[in-house]
Amino acid sequence: MRPSLPMKCRIGTRWIVRAILCWPIADRYPREKAMTLTHKSDQQADPSQDFAEITKKTIFVACIGTALEWYDVFAYLYFSLTIAKLFFPASDPTVSLLLAVGTYALTYIAKPVGAFVFASYADRVSRKQALTYTLSVMALGVAIITFTPSYQTIGVAASFMMMLARLIQGFSSGGEYGTSTAFLVERSPIHLRGYYSSFNISAIGITSVLGGVLGIAIHSAFTAQQVDDWAWRLPFALGLLIIPVSVYLRRRIPEVHNGVKRARSPLTLVLKNYKQLSLLGIGAFAPITVTNAALGFFLPTYAIKFLNMSPNQAFLATALYGLVQCFLSPVFGYMSDRYGRRPIMNIAALLLAVSAIPAFYLLVKNPTLLNLVICELVLGIFATAYQGPMPALLCDLYPPEARATGVAVVHDITATVLNGFTPFVISLLVTLTGSAAIPGYYIALFAALAWFCLRGLARFDVAAKTASPGVKFGARQDEEFSQAAPTL
Repeated sequence: MRPSLPMKCRIGTRWIVRAILCWPIADRYPREKAMTLTHKSDQQADPSQDFAEITKKTIFVACIGTALEWYDVFAYLYFSLTIAKLFFPASDPTVSLLLAVGTYALTYIAKPVGAFVFASYADRVSRKQALTYTLSVMALGVAIITFTPSYQTIGVAASFMMMLARLIQGFSSGGEYGTSTAFLVERSPIHLRGYYSSFNISAIGITSVLGGVLGIAIHSAFTAQQVDDWAWRLPFALGLLIIPVSVYLRRRIPEVHNGVKRARSPLTLVLKNYKQLSLLGIGAFAPITVTNAALGFFLPTYAIKFLNMSPNQAFLATALYGLVQCFLSPVFGYMSDRYGRRPIMNIAALLLAVSAIPAFYLLVKNPTLLNLVICELVLGIFATAYQGPMPALLCDLYPPEARATGVAVVHDITATVLNGFTPFVISLLVTLTGSAAIPGYYIALFAALAWFCLRGLARFDVAAKTASPGVKFGARQDEEFSQAAPTL
């Protein structure tokens, strides 16, 4: 059975707006019908709760953590030039910038540790509690960045405090994506997992827009000296105010999978029984980390530093990329429910690989706002088409008792190797080669790699040959995993 939207929603922009904002699908598939397609542990949820109402609440609350995680990343890199001057002063500005983005990479070194702690806890004990703990620890890292004095005030201690803050942020966010994605998928109708889980990608787009708007507002409202003195801290202070509210909301969401058999060591289960799938998943996830780094949060620094563009132009283009990611991710997520995950992602990976290099050469040859917008929109659409189905695809790889850990392993290893070091590598390669088109080659390389990894996943029948992969793979495998996967 293929999911379908009401006829009145299928035409033009009205279909897109309703698909994203009005949650039409939950109304078409009530809880009783969805329960017949899900793993038996889903059926243990409180039957008095309305399925559509639970979905609306949990999607918003589950995505808050992902949004805050990426908001912190965007804010740090948007103001990386200022942070470099204040906390990592050096005689050469390029060296100072490399130190700042190198410190940002510490976030991703700590991510695998956070994945082991929080995502494993989510699989062994409670998704809800793990989601609450990640935000609580995240608040500490944001507070350190917000209130730490500059190098000029306390000397080298300021640099160490900034490094500590990035480590705490990485540790807290390590289990966030895997846990929230598993939480979303397990609360969604089995045949609409792609649609609902794609809102975790939309959350990244929302933070990109918010970060871009804040960047424009701060640089427009304050002088350069005021930004360096104190205004750069405002985005972090805003995030610090939001976190307590988010923790409160997460504590009030209903638990899922109560009474389900738990693996004593989800990480051991993933590494022992799903090693090959995880390696292919890491390769398939690579373009998401690279495009978010190159087209999203690092682009303002890249455009200002290497293309000599104004901050407002760079922030505007990044905000447009975020809008594309925010509004089109659910569309492509829904398309993956209807036509299959891998076909949509294969086409998107090929288009991304073919178009990345020409787009950046166009931008480098004539670095105008128009060309920057064209580069962001074209590559942003192809990248979003690839990203939208990914959360559901990853959840299809693992059994419920190790799902959060498995998704976190794929996400955090990829983020550590690529996302954390992409700004540093791009900055270094552009400096060494003198070619500002390096980001295009970087994106094309990993898009091509992902295409081959998706072909490898087809051997495991992961969203490969069925028009409605969630029904065939997800429903069947959830039950088989529960019966066959060993309890370690």
